[in-house]
Amino acid sequence: MLNKKGAVPIKGFTLIEILIAIFILATVLTTVYAAYTGTFKLVKYTRSGDDIYSMARTAIDRMTEDMESVCKYGDSFEFVSGEIETGDFMELSFLSSSHLNFDDERSSGIAIINYSVVKDDEKDSYILKRRDDLYRGGATEENEGGYILCDGLQSLTYKFYDDSEVEYDSWNSKSDLKAQKDKIPAVIFIRMDFINPDNRDKPYIFMTKVFLPMAGNQ
Repeated sequence: MLNKKGAVPIKGFTLIEILIAIFILATVLTTVYAAYTGTFKLVKYTRSGDDIYSMARTAIDRMTEDMESVCKYGDSFEFVSGEIETGDFMELSFLSSSHLNFDDERSSGIAIINYSVVKDDEKDSYILKRRDDLYRGGATEENEGGYILCDGLQSLTYKFYDDSEVEYDSWNSKSDLKAQKDKIPAVIFIRMDFINPDNRDKPYIFMTKVFLPMAGNQ
């Protein structure tokens, strides 16, 4: 219908049409936001997993080399595990030819290697430290403090097996136990659980078995 001037009247949007358009726009934006958020979470999770995997692999490789290099000093082995105050973790000390000295690359010899765990209050997790001191028959040339092997630990478990495949929760070559006295384990099982920041009930789990070649020379 024409107005008095003969022009075509302008028809506007009704309130219902505007509300429908807003609803459709909100639905589209919500869907796009959810898709992007999911993608970013997946990228973050993947990167976090990659970092933990890399750190765990480095730590396990180092521990494997240390343990495979377990040796005697004179005619005696020294391999001792013990409980520590930090959680349910265990400390390990043993003689090994896998000596490292970052201050003097020419330094070599048999070392007493120690693995210990300390609490990281900031991240509510644990740190595995490696200490390496040259051994001189009871005396050691101490390196200050040692260095961090890995962090973000939730738990660290060892199992020890003698040459008859009997399992032990601990090992002490200085004990009077026949299977352990002046001996080292034939196999060591290691399990490391790293904290999953997205779900602490589902940690990242890494396991390995280390075979000690010198166990055959006992």
